[in-house]
Amino acid sequence: MIDIDLTDPDMVILSPNGALSESDFDMVAKAIDTRINETDRVPNLVVRLDRLPHWDSLGALTRHFNFVRMHQQIVAKIAVVGDSPLLSVVPEIADHFVKAKIRRFPATKLADAKAWARAAEDDPGYFEEIEGLPSDVVALRAVGIITAQDYHDMLLPLVEEKLKGHDKIKCLIVLDEEYTTYSADAAWSDMKFGVGHIRNFSRAALVTDIGWITKAAKLFMPLIPFAFETFPLAELENAKKWIKR
Repeated sequence: MIDIDLTDPDMVILSPNGALSESDFDMVAKAIDTRINETDRVPNLVVRLDRLPHWDSLGALTRHFNFVRMHQQIVAKIAVVGDSPLLSVVPEIADHFVKAKIRRFPATKLADAKAWARAAEDDPGYFEEIEGLPSDVVALRAVGIITAQDYHDMLLPLVEEKLKGHDKIKCLIVLDEEYTTYSADAAWSDMKFGVGHIRNFSRAALVTDIGWITKAAKLFMPLIPFAFETFPLAELENAKKWIKR
């Protein structure tokens, strides 16, 4: 089934759960089309996924694809809210098939997802520099939705500037309560950045309480050719001391 919340005039909030039927997608399409006819405005979508649903038949799958095909041309934004690791690849895959801008938000950031869906623009985030560390340390706090543009505008220039005075540099990244998510293009930029500068770093620290990010970082630790550690937010000062070594 799909719970349809129409209480917010700026968006339609969908909460799929369990087996999804053909009639579920018919009701969603009707709700969106009715909202468009009543307001003469296309609502953005917020999709809450506490757990990944499934289709109850091939007909439901076909109806889902038809719904996406018909509405992706007119809906400007879709916020996907949930903590399943599989959701991290949804925006990247969907970007190849739909016109709508899709952003993924963790379950704790539902309010941010609604704010993004309500905003006229993409409303991305930014990197904020952390002061008080040695000149060979790139120390940044991620705020809001980090996109590829944030890498191009701040991270890359900062790294290149520090490499002018140091053969090796260090990196400290903080993902606290002000951080929302990475966009798909940011994830790709992150990978390209890591590959291109992997020999420029002597150590790096990641400070966050986001469990799946910490687990993913630890998974890649054996492949990183420099010292790398993760710290919870409560140990930020310890992370700063470690990165100075």
